[in-house]
Amino acid sequence: MPAQGRPQRLAPLGDVARLMPPPRGPSWVWHTSFCGSTLVAQALHLSPYSVALREPLVLRRLSDAHESGLDIRPWVAPLVALLARPWHPGGSVVVKPTHAALNIAEAAMACAPGSRGLVLTSSLEDFLVSNLKKSPDTMARIPQLAARALQAGRLASRLTETALRPPTILAAAAVQWCAQRDLISQLKAAVGERLRVLDWSHIRGDLPAVLEDANRFLELGLPTDKLRAHVLTCSGVHAKSPTRPYGVLAAEEEQRALRKAYPQELDGALRWAEAHLLPAMEYDALVR
Repeated sequence: MPAQGRPQRLAPLGDVARLMPPPRGPSWVWHTSFCGSTLVAQALHLSPYSVALREPLVLRRLSDAHESGLDIRPWVAPLVALLARPWHPGGSVVVKPTHAALNIAEAAMACAPGSRGLVLTSSLEDFLVSNLKKSPDTMARIPQLAARALQAGRLASRLTETALRPPTILAAAAVQWCAQRDLISQLKAAVGERLRVLDWSHIRGDLPAVLEDANRFLELGLPTDKLRAHVLTCSGVHAKSPTRPYGVLAAEEEQRALRKAYPQELDGALRWAEAHLLPAMEYDALVR
């Protein structure tokens, strides 16, 4: 990993593993992308009470290593412990990994038995529409992301050969969405009540109430009045461009414009998914 000009020193993994672990593991915000995860992580970043780490590169590299077949078991616990170190006395740490790291979510939560987490997701249609915002180069990587999620889970064994050969980029995005939802089901089954699944439609309905509930569930201890004020500030700007005014209404208008601009592409992908993907899905675990 590049140090980006900062001092860097290599240390044996054994030395790192022997460091005093923090009193509790981090809180997690897992997600399937395009579901408000950046907004939620920003809202839960309320220094000095909590610090939210958004998409730490080390977790992406760990997930890459796992995908390539390397044994990551010696690495997971010490890396999670390092990420969980509080930045202020008595403070909490929230970690929002990249969506590509869902393949290591179960291992990460297993090494910190006291940790709790959220998983954010969205409807298939919302996910497909949001993918239309990507640049052509980024959209070209969707089949790779779909294959990554399929390799990590069990959905591929339930799919037909037709389902494994999506005819369009948006159909490949539907495969990615289904495979990620399948991974969430596995994670929920593994960690049980330590994990809460939230859909974007529920989050955007009442963001302050959702974040207050998340504060309680994750046991972050954030002062309610400060959290509510902070949530209102975060919800008024674009999560990834904080100088740009934004909000739920603007996001919904953007989605409507994309639906209007690409009706045939969206309809074709949704119909293909309904015929070839959704019958193989298991949704029982995806409850709040």
